[in-house]
Amino acid sequence: MSRPIVPLVLLLLATLVAACSGATGAGTATAALPTPSLSATSSEPSATASAAGSSSQQPSPAADDRPLQDLLPADFADTEAHTFAVGQEMLAALAAGVGASPDDLEVAFASDHGPAFVQMFAIRIAGHEPQELLDALPEAAYPEETPDSIVVDEAQLGGRDVTVISQPEEVARLGTFYALIDGGTLIVAQTLAEEVAAAAIEALPGGGSGAGPYR
Repeated sequence: MSRPIVPLVLLLLATLVAACSGATGAGTATAALPTPSLSATSSEPSATASAAGSSSQQPSPAADDRPLQDLLPADFADTEAHTFAVGQEMLAALAAGVGASPDDLEVAFASDHGPAFVQMFAIRIAGHEPQELLDALPEAAYPEETPDSIVVDEAQLGGRDVTVISQPEEVARLGTFYALIDGGTLIVAQTLAEEVAAAAIEALPGGGSGAGPYR
């Protein structure tokens, strides 16, 4: 006697319907997963861009527009300083050493041509840092000598850090040059004796106190 076919067919149909329903539910659940928002990421400024913006807004260094004569002593040991121009050859060589002309120089002078010989200069050239002038000073001070014969040392004199420039064969005739940077200005003292240079530097406005460059 044969088995009924209809119940078997119904059972197979029920199984297929259940399988299809499961697959549809799984596909719907996967589609519902959230995705990251790109707009939130792109709206934040990068650290590099922020740093660049900050850097471009940094103020430029203030120009040193103090009167040059005010940066030099008015007298040396109660002897009034002479303020007429001296050292013109050295100054012209200094300007040439930084690619400028003598007309570009801004210079003030303070000198004592008595027994304690000293000549002081306050020097600027527009568009040139005082360090450039200081670097060019050795060859400008001793233009007839070879660069390797010129001695450049660092010292403290008159309460200030100074660069000492000398040429052994010329110190008796031209003296030694003592230089320091004050703000945007190069200060130079030319003397025949170190103690005279120390007194001249001590006599600078602000003395050996190390007062700031824009006092």
